[in-house]
Amino acid sequence: MVRIEFQIERMKTEMGQPVKAVENMKTGIYDTLKAFHTKLETYDQNVQRIEAFETKLTKTVSEKQKENGKNIDDKLAALENKTVEILDKKIQELQAIKDEVLTPTVAFKARLDSDIVVSNGQTIVFPAVLFNEEDSYNQRTGKFTTPVSGTYMFTIAFCRKKVKTLVAGIMADRKKYTVTLMYGDANDECLTGDTVAVLTSGQVVWVHVLSGSSIDAIFHQYYSYYSYRRNTFSVVLIHG
Repeated sequence: MVRIEFQIERMKTEMGQPVKAVENMKTGIYDTLKAFHTKLETYDQNVQRIEAFETKLTKTVSEKQKENGKNIDDKLAALENKTVEILDKKIQELQAIKDEVLTPTVAFKARLDSDIVVSNGQTIVFPAVLFNEEDSYNQRTGKFTTPVSGTYMFTIAFCRKKVKTLVAGIMADRKKYTVTLMYGDANDECLTGDTVAVLTSGQVVWVHVLSGSSIDAIFHQYYSYYSYRRNTFSVVLIHG
């Protein structure tokens, strides 16, 4: 009897060990599952954080791109305006240099187209214009108006009839710049007179019969039979 009971107790002990092992295994599995679940929750939280960070980063990058784009546009616009301003200034400087260096073409030459008789105080008009650059000589009045300031050379040439005497001068705003005396001897002759004058824009120049000259001094349209000997008035701008 005692032997049977011992055997039964031994069998219970032996059978209890696997059950305990199973329970221990079950506990271990449960703990493992619990730890895994905790890690899974942590992973989900990390994924959410990463997604939130990604969204924020994308928004920040987009805002920065827009801000930088606006800044770049503003900087490009400012640079363009500055470049245009500099170019305009350089063009003005170059134009000023050009105006200083280049002398404009100012010149004319005119002659008589008929015999004339002159008297004291008269302006001699040369109506036949050979050339008139800058259109500054008035063939109706015989007066030249300086289009620009500068140094000018004026020349007159007269072919006088025998025995007639004349004193003529080149005038600029009633100031005598040169005087030419043609003395009345027995010969037909041609004489010239010239002057250099520094004038400002808008001054008026003409050939004037001066006080003290002989009245009714007669000039030919051209000298004797030589048509190339003309009565002329001319000017050229030497330096502007």
